Amino acid sequence: MTSNERPGRLRPPGRAKSVSLRAGMILAALFASPLAGLALGKQPEEMSGGKPLALQQAASKVPHPSIVLKDEKGGNVLYSGNPISTRQTCGKCHDYDFITDSFHFQQGKNEMDPKLLASHNIAPFNSSPGMFGKFSIIPNRQLTHAGVADPSDVDMSQPEWLTKCGVCHTGGGISEYDLYGRRYDTPQAVSKGPLDPSYSIRDAKTGEVKPWDWHKSGIAEGDCFICHVPGSSRKDRKERMAKGDFRWADTATLAGTKIVEAAADGSLKYRPEAFNPDGTVKPDALNLSDPTLENCAQCHGFSAKNSTTIQPIVFGDIMRGTEKAGWIYNGAKISDTVSPDIAGKEKMNYPWDIHAAKGLVCIDCHFAPNNPGRKIQSDPAMNLNYRPEEEDIATYLKRPDHNFARGNIPPETVNVSRHYTMRGCDECHDTSRTHQFLPYKQIHFQNLTCQTCHIPEVHFWAYRSDEWGFLMDTGTSRITFRGIQGDIVDPDSKVTGFKPAYISTLDKDGRPQIRPTNLITGLYWFDKAKGRPVFTWQVQKAFFSEHDPDQGWVYRPEITKAFADKDGIIDRDQAVYDTPQKIELVKGLLRKYAGISDPELRIEVVPWAMSHSTVGKGQATRECTSCHGGKSILHRQLDLDEALPKNVPVYFQGAERDIAKWTKKGVVFDNRQLLSSFYIIGNSRVKWIETVGWLAVAGALLFALTHGALRLLLGRGGDQ
Repeated sequence: MTSNERPGRLRPPGRAKSVSLRAGMILAALFASPLAGLALGKQPEEMSGGKPLALQQAASKVPHPSIVLKDEKGGNVLYSGNPISTRQTCGKCHDYDFITDSFHFQQGKNEMDPKLLASHNIAPFNSSPGMFGKFSIIPNRQLTHAGVADPSDVDMSQPEWLTKCGVCHTGGGISEYDLYGRRYDTPQAVSKGPLDPSYSIRDAKTGEVKPWDWHKSGIAEGDCFICHVPGSSRKDRKERMAKGDFRWADTATLAGTKIVEAAADGSLKYRPEAFNPDGTVKPDALNLSDPTLENCAQCHGFSAKNSTTIQPIVFGDIMRGTEKAGWIYNGAKISDTVSPDIAGKEKMNYPWDIHAAKGLVCIDCHFAPNNPGRKIQSDPAMNLNYRPEEEDIATYLKRPDHNFARGNIPPETVNVSRHYTMRGCDECHDTSRTHQFLPYKQIHFQNLTCQTCHIPEVHFWAYRSDEWGFLMDTGTSRITFRGIQGDIVDPDSKVTGFKPAYISTLDKDGRPQIRPTNLITGLYWFDKAKGRPVFTWQVQKAFFSEHDPDQGWVYRPEITKAFADKDGIIDRDQAVYDTPQKIELVKGLLRKYAGISDPELRIEVVPWAMSHSTVGKGQATRECTSCHGGKSILHRQLDLDEALPKNVPVYFQGAERDIAKWTKKGVVFDNRQLLSSFYIIGNSRVKWIETVGWLAVAGALLFALTHGALRLLLGRGGDQ
């Protein structure tokens, strides 16, 4: 008798069970899908009552069947007390390996191919296109390459990467398998040497590379719960990952559901009241469902359906969407915001995001590409721009594609092979029937993204710079933010917001388009001899003489003498390279204490595209002179930092570019080179055309003057 069978009932073995489960899964998927009516043969207007499909509520939803939470041996965790194995729990119905071979789980691990990276112009010092292998100016770290032989080339090993980044990048390939494809709990998984990044970790205090004990830490399988359980706890998962307790990380995610709770000794225990008598977990306790807006927000930023309070973050807990681009996906009106203090909110009687206000959630746009109810298919024969894919729903439920639909916007640190799979704005909005005020509509739509006009400004704060070229006494970077007066964790700080800068990106057809972005400026050291960035631990060696348990990081005397104020303190205002001598000083310290033979200080400006905080037509940019006047917003000079060093190479999207301009007020972004391919009437200037034009005007004036003079002279002569 299985755990789902009731006493006194007989069930034919094998096929009957699989057929009933298959049927239940099909019905659950059909009724749970916002497009269920299409699968049942209904017309869109019949099932939505005239409302957009994304807003339609399914009339009936079959809950997920009751399940047994299983451990790695297939036993019920309620009885074994062991951590949950999602491979055993979810993998019996869903293709676990297929699901976890997607960019949300892999973060570039399945694209570690030098030829592939080179074909996409990715710098050779990166081992993958995603965060698992790519150098990032935030936080100036990189996964160590496989096969390194020199200790100076060791930065972040795979275990350390998981303790730092594994809270969001949720298991599967990156925390189950080593860099050679061997699962850690198999006999084949053995270290290839003392520096093997899959089996070692650098000691934060001594700098020594030590072995990592995978038997003690265990592995973290793909965390299905953080996305599919509304009450999941990213905080509890993070605590387990941070201390290297990978084995219990997925189970800790369920702490918010009361299925598990922490005992006095810190261990996790299962609560019997959350389970049915047959050992299955109660459906209302687990509440498996499609990812909610709040599930996605745990990693991607501050989002809430209609909240008037936006909670401050725990500093250092990076949220990709909000901290990087400043967007808030929230249906509440900005004017109703209670906290934080939004400057000028009294005049902002409109939602943080118009799509959130209409009830759209993340998966309405970022869906599984092979979801039959959502996949984009054209059918010209039926005059349809969209129809559901004709695919067996059971096949989809077995192998749902978790390479969620996405575009291709900067900086795209995920992968390189799955772009342009989501719906564009024009696939939901019929622009042929709108924007009647706009002349030459097609030209505007070809050259501008919709966000250019519909995200005219951001009413929240975001990163401005993260500078690892100079380290504070915390051993970390000098950070500045834009759009806020005060501390980002203080709800009483005045949030002023900011207006975006504009860059050119390619659309799915390879045509350049102008789009709004936030700009994050990095300042970092580059090892020219090895052709890669200098790692943080190497910069720390140059700046600090020791790391004292009580005093923290202790600056070298040379650093204090050159940078500190008269009280011997180096705060953010002093932590700048305002003279060439200071740059040369640190270069010497890098050579002497970190072994960097040829260090170079570099600036990198990283654009983070704005896709949310979208406004409706009432707040969108509509005035022609906004772009076509002498002070076009498209050439807005966004401030980068008030104290970036001069005569330092500036990089943008992998190439050295002339995009930074030093002014009396600070360093600003100058995008004239980036937008030089666009001719903006009323703003753009072409020197040779202007020269020809002025020559033509001068010639016309000269001709008129000559002609008049001759007429006058000849006329006078005739009178005589």
